[in-house]
Amino acid sequence: MSRRRRKEATETKRIAIERIEILLTKADVIYSDEPLLAIRYGERARKIAMKVKIQMPKKWRFRFCRKCKKFLYPGINAHVRIKAGTPSRVITYCELCHEGSRALVINK
Repeated sequence: MSRRRRKEATETKRIAIERIEILLTKADVIYSDEPLLAIRYGERARKIAMKVKIQMPKKWRFRFCRKCKKFLYPGINAHVRIKAGTPSRVITYCELCHEGSRALVINK
């Protein structure tokens, strides 16, 4: 790949990350008022990430259901549980498809 193409590719990925951040931040703010629009923003952000072949930012990765791929908003269409133990776990349940996803919490 030439330097010019590589530069264009990194520029495209940078713009995509910015757009994903903007869309998901807006979706997070408006979810309680307009849930359908917020879900649409989440779908659009996922499509941008897939098109440019980048991972969703870690901050937002756990806000999507792994089964139905919908944007989750804790307290409205998802509920979160914290399991104590070694190591601790955060379990997020999707109210739309009743799927649970687990994330380990590593204490440093």
